[in-house]
Amino acid sequence: MKKPSAVLLMTVAALMSMPERARLGAQTGSTDVVVSEFRTRGPNGGNDEFVELFNPTAGRIDVSGWKIRGSNATGTIGDRVAIPSGTTLAPGCYLLIINTATSGYSGAVTGDLTYSTGITDDGGLALTRSDNTIVDQVGMSAGSAFGEGTRLASFGSTNSDRSYARRPTPGSDTNDNATDFAMTTLSGPQNRASVGGCEEPPLPELWPHDVQGNGTESPLAGKKAAVRGIVTARRFNNGFFIQTGNCGY
Repeated sequence: MKKPSAVLLMTVAALMSMPERARLGAQTGSTDVVVSEFRTRGPNGGNDEFVELFNPTAGRIDVSGWKIRGSNATGTIGDRVAIPSGTTLAPGCYLLIINTATSGYSGAVTGDLTYSTGITDDGGLALTRSDNTIVDQVGMSAGSAFGEGTRLASFGSTNSDRSYARRPTPGSDTNDNATDFAMTTLSGPQNRASVGGCEEPPLPELWPHDVQGNGTESPLAGKKAAVRGIVTARRFNNGFFIQTGNCGY
């Protein structure tokens, strides 16, 4: 009996990893994704945080593996969240990342991604690529490892519904934090669903040989794909073998 074919959603594993390289000086302007609004303290306290990202460009940007990193006022850096593989951001669209720790994010707009380690009120944050190259950064003290130009004032210890938002538009970026951001007294974060047409495009449907490629690393390493083929065996660790059938399915 011929085994049934299946279309499987796969994230292709990379065979080689890239070493971490802390290139803190590199950055881009509004030709790339920006941090468009954020807060490190809200009505619930120091964990009531969010970071909103915005794509001001005319093209869809693949943000797979990009990270939000935090710094304290003495320059100590730590990762907060890595954006999952296969995530893209369409033009004019947002991605909302929220802190879900105890007494965390209290906003009504649902987060697209979460983290659980807070960012200090007098520190800073950065959006980086997977190798820690900085895409955009904001600082709230001179000692923060992150920031552009004149830094912003700290959120202090007041628990209220405030945030820093870009002015005059979400994509404005002069590479000077004091020029680009203004404190708003009512936070207004937006997520992927806030703007129509921001959903992910359909996954390409591929065959096993497309995933395997010709070298020692798959050409689709780290990306998602819908793979059509026949599952011939399953391994104890939930891995499996898949192949193309004699009739091409």
